[in-house]
Amino acid sequence: MSPGNNQDPLEALAALDTDPDRSEYDQELGKQVGIDAMRVANGELSEREFHEKYDKRLREEFGDDYTPAEVIADE
Repeated sequence: MSPGNNQDPLEALAALDTDPDRSEYDQELGKQVGIDAMRVANGELSEREFHEKYDKRLREEFGDDYTPAEVIADE
């Protein structure tokens, strides 16, 4: 969030729901990842928990274009 912007990030995300552009990718997954990324940034969710939660779905969504995060790549 920029210094002069006091809008709640979740409100900003909800505002994007009005008419999303068509995409070949799952936009609902993208929103869920974005919300949880904010939770990681706020210390509400660990980076490891985040990646464990989304690894399988991101592999399915992006196939060979997906590279797992270093935090789980060695497992």
